[in-house]
Amino acid sequence: MAENSRSLLAQAMRDASSEAHLYSSLRNYIIGRLELPEDTKENNLYYLVLYSVRLKMPNEDVATLESRLATVDCHQTSYIVSKKTLLMMEIEREYGASITADAACEVSSVEEYAKALWRSKNEKQ
Repeated sequence: MAENSRSLLAQAMRDASSEAHLYSSLRNYIIGRLELPEDTKENNLYYLVLYSVRLKMPNEDVATLESRLATVDCHQTSYIVSKKTLLMMEIEREYGASITADAACEVSSVEEYAKALWRSKNEKQ
C-alpha cells in the first residue's frame, strides 16, 4: 500500500463520526494494508491476515504453507498471530485509541474491533 493511500485511510478512521463509519473505514484500512482484493468478504481478523500471507506465497503448496505458519516463536506465538497483533498495534496508533490486551484477545472480527476501538476512544473524552 502506498504511504499516501495509507495516510488517507488512517485519516478516514480518525474522522469517523459513528461506530458504523469507523467499521467501514477500519475495514478499508485493513483490506488495503494487507493488500487484499477490495471484494474480500472475510471479516475475521485472523483469517484476513492468513489470506494476505497466502496471497504473498502463491507458489507454496497448502501443506508446506500451513506447516510453516504453524511454527511458533519463543513466546509460543505463530507468525499469523504476531502479524495480527502488529496490525492491531499499528491501527491503534493511527486511530489514536487503544484497547487492553485482554480485550484484544476477545476480538475476532473487524466489527468487534471497531466496537472496541470506538468505545475506547469515547471513554477517553
